[in-house]
Amino acid sequence: MMGTERKTMFMSEESKKLTAYHESGHAIVAFNTEGAHPIHKATIMPRGSALGMLTQLPSSDETSISKKQLLARLDVCMGGRVAEELIFGQDQVTTGASSDLHTATELAHYMVSNCGMSETIGPVHINEQPSSEMQSRIDAEVVKLLREAYDRVKALLKKHEKALHSLANALLDYETLSAEEIKRILLPYREGRLPEQQEQEGEFVLV
Repeated sequence: MMGTERKTMFMSEESKKLTAYHESGHAIVAFNTEGAHPIHKATIMPRGSALGMLTQLPSSDETSISKKQLLARLDVCMGGRVAEELIFGQDQVTTGASSDLHTATELAHYMVSNCGMSETIGPVHINEQPSSEMQSRIDAEVVKLLREAYDRVKALLKKHEKALHSLANALLDYETLSAEEIKRILLPYREGRLPEQQEQEGEFVLV
């Protein structure tokens, strides 16, 4: 659910621009990361408490989730914050990414303490309150996962900075973009593929 569109909310041009880059950051990471859920749409129209939103559709047959898929989710969460930082500078990063960071932190904690996806701690499932020593180890692994996701996303968005500008400008012009529209904008920038090849393949399905 995307929530109810807030038609009466006023957004300054500066806020719209920042939101457009934030959502574009999420979209570019989702588009270029193996294991990420397919994109459904992106919007900079305020809905609920969010100024904008990227929605993704999970696979209908998804019964279990791999580590690769969970890492992809971490990366997508980081996309908005990193895009803000790259375009506007660290001093201009906003509180808009707080929800993304909360989601990413909860997910990283789940991976470490519930799914045994930490090489340092090992294949354990921690149900009860851990000892202070174990909690410190868990916290360190959570921070490590988040830092690694941040670094991956920063490298990816630097590589696709032209795509970031193109998608953000399209969102500023049209406010809402479908999966197919996002695909048409981003596909020519996709790493390691010639535009001619991309057009001929035509098999990258987002919805």
